[in-house]
Amino acid sequence: MKKHIAIFGPTGYIGTKVVMELYNMGYTITLFTRNLRKLLYLQDDCELLMNQSSHVCLVETEIKQSNYDVIKNALEGVDAIYYLVHSLNIENGNFLNKDNDMAELVASAAKDANVKQILYLGGLGVDNADRPLSEHLKSRHETGEYLRKGHPNVTEFRAGVIVGEGSASFELIRSLGIKLPLIPSLGDNEGYCQPIFVNDVIDYLLYALLNPKYYDKIAEIGCDEVLHYSDIVKIYAQTVNAKYLTSILIPFASIVLRPQLISWFASRMSGMPYILVYRLIEGAYCDAIVHDYPISKIDPDSPIKPLSFKESLLIAAKRCEEGYINSTWSTPFEYSVLNFNTKKQFFQLSSQEIDGLIHDEFMRTIPAEDMKKVFDKIKSIGGKNGYYSTRWLWEARGFIDTIMGGPGLNNCVRPATKLLRVGDHIDFWVVTYYKNAPNHKVLRLKANMKTPGNAWLQFSIDRQEGSPTALVTMRPYFDPSGIFGHLYWYSLYFIHKIIFNQMIENIAKV
Repeated sequence: MKKHIAIFGPTGYIGTKVVMELYNMGYTITLFTRNLRKLLYLQDDCELLMNQSSHVCLVETEIKQSNYDVIKNALEGVDAIYYLVHSLNIENGNFLNKDNDMAELVASAAKDANVKQILYLGGLGVDNADRPLSEHLKSRHETGEYLRKGHPNVTEFRAGVIVGEGSASFELIRSLGIKLPLIPSLGDNEGYCQPIFVNDVIDYLLYALLNPKYYDKIAEIGCDEVLHYSDIVKIYAQTVNAKYLTSILIPFASIVLRPQLISWFASRMSGMPYILVYRLIEGAYCDAIVHDYPISKIDPDSPIKPLSFKESLLIAAKRCEEGYINSTWSTPFEYSVLNFNTKKQFFQLSSQEIDGLIHDEFMRTIPAEDMKKVFDKIKSIGGKNGYYSTRWLWEARGFIDTIMGGPGLNNCVRPATKLLRVGDHIDFWVVTYYKNAPNHKVLRLKANMKTPGNAWLQFSIDRQEGSPTALVTMRPYFDPSGIFGHLYWYSLYFIHKIIFNQMIENIAKV
């Protein structure tokens, strides 16, 4: 009989992969999340989930003391927990206390509910006098300590840079490797790391599940190579793009190349939020290597042999090229959710402007049997597929956005069309709503570009039961910020008319 597994952090990069693996292995899984919309793909049409015998329970709650009983009760009957939570996107030092409090609460609830094991994925890090741990890496270690305070059987894996399609680390490496003309040297300040392929991380996490050999143990994992962080970018550029990056020593690098400055430039190049990039860049000044707790001490006969760094890069790059992205770096909760306290479910609005929210509407009728094909085209929007309209206009908009400090086009790897979720990134858009029911299909994108206001682009396909036709609707929405927002919308009104009419016309053709 398959066991019952709970996952905290099921919408993150590793969490999504663990969910799909356990689902396809037939486990009963309980998922704790504060944003239920990011998990609706489990109840929809996800073609990557193939075991219909699995049972999924979704628990929408925040990890805080007032919800202790809710969490404990939901853990009754659970055999093991994957704890994959951390506050990477919080902008101040409060994430240290927040992570510790959450870990302590979950560990206590797990112990009270008689959960046998907690598996936690933390970070590598050696606290040297010349290269002390960053706040983020220190927090990862402390989280493990607080879990152990509350529960006797904690398995803590520590990994460094995780190489995999869609991960935050890999996306940053990819962006820098493609766009940098050279590598500024950090000199003696630069730390070392041992990367690891994402599949190897997942294999370790699954192999240790309810394995007594791993109870109350710390296991450091990584490939055999120990590399400088700048070497990682150079190896990517050479291995994937046949591009040779030269290191250049900048005078007074320790003064000039501060993490804040490097993070600002890297954020612009990658399209990733500054605070997320800053947490990663901080780690470049630390040693994230296997040290006191190599996994070989715990399990010398482990069947898992990590791939080399170059092998990992080639597989991850190929998956990106083939659109095999089934998970992307996480989006802060505030960026991915419309504030329903101040706005209605705007995709149901029918007038031209309500409560200051402007929108337009473009529609086409299609045969009912073409609904899936048309929705597949909608889900494939962006990246190399473009926007089914004049390409150079979109490229011009992306160029302008880049100049203004926005992400621009083609900064992010394209997620797999078989698995689109709230929070996924498509060029300078973020998925904020996704639904794929037989007669009602919706994809809503929120613009992450620089605009004097907030913009959305929503596609929907609707069919009345029994009708031989369906209606494809595309609605751009704009919430203008003051007079400049209104000027922006109406100055582009006729250009938008041309572009959006082209889009809906081409999308409706199969």
